[in-house]
Amino acid sequence: MTGQERRVTIDDVARLAGVSKATVSRHLNGKSWVSPDATRAVGEAIEALGYVPNGSAQKLAKQRTDYVGCVFSEPMLSLSENPVFAVLLQDITRELSVSGRSTVLLFAQTPEEEERVLHYARARHVDGIIIMTPVAGSRLLTELVRTGFPTVTTGPVSDDPGWPVPYAGVDDAMGSTQAVEHLLETGRRAIGVVSGPLRTPGAHTRLQAAVDALDGAPAERVEEASAFTVAAGYEAARVLLERCPDLDALYVASDVLAIGAADYLQRSGRRIPEDVALVGFDNVATNPPLTTVAPVGTGTSPAALITDLLDGKTVRSVLNPTKLVRRTST
Repeated sequence: MTGQERRVTIDDVARLAGVSKATVSRHLNGKSWVSPDATRAVGEAIEALGYVPNGSAQKLAKQRTDYVGCVFSEPMLSLSENPVFAVLLQDITRELSVSGRSTVLLFAQTPEEEERVLHYARARHVDGIIIMTPVAGSRLLTELVRTGFPTVTTGPVSDDPGWPVPYAGVDDAMGSTQAVEHLLETGRRAIGVVSGPLRTPGAHTRLQAAVDALDGAPAERVEEASAFTVAAGYEAARVLLERCPDLDALYVASDVLAIGAADYLQRSGRRIPEDVALVGFDNVATNPPLTTVAPVGTGTSPAALITDLLDGKTVRSVLNPTKLVRRTST
């Protein structure tokens, strides 16, 4: 968000609709004595400006829905194949239910789907939104920030210290550093890296930390997967090892991608870990059992942040620490 952007206010809506601020307020509070013409004008102005009532207005019981939108911007196959996403959604749903709230799963992979999510927010069908797979610079996130709609992400999206969207997630940089340092400690030197899709800030952070831990991995030893799926992990490993056949280790920055990478290694006649050591990230049950990076404890969750945000409490972003779990792939 640039310094010139500001939150849309009720005064902006009144000005565009050509009515008084009091009329807009009555409309928002569902009062019956607003004329049909004024109702239509205010509704059109709200839609055009993307106006969302401020936090204090949302605290009014009559404006609450007790629903929180969980937004997923990866292909639907990623949700079914990657246990990390499924477990995260289950945890969010369970934790929100404690505060009497329910979840609505919303997809935002295309511009049309993003617009539908924005419509949900503008129409106040949900009280807040958790973006499970945030994409830096997306129109969805930009509009939610611009309108001040209560939003939480599962990891940092911006380096700007004034970034207004709180987050709760895993310390991606710590985990990647632990993974690469482990491979170096076991004597591996020709280490390749398979990253997740770099449109997601978390994947970018994991890759950058791995490159830093390797003191600058050559570009030819890095391959980006197209999605968080087994097939994408297989393909990325194939491309990387055909380009660099002498690699003696792979750090694959997602276990679901590492499952695909392990399949390629075995199909190409390479033994794990004798020929190529393999480290993943996320602590997903795999076969063969992968050395991986795991979150330490439960930590602060996105559900806890959005609950506090909707209840008017002060919230702070948090990155939960990680640890290396060694298994048979290294």
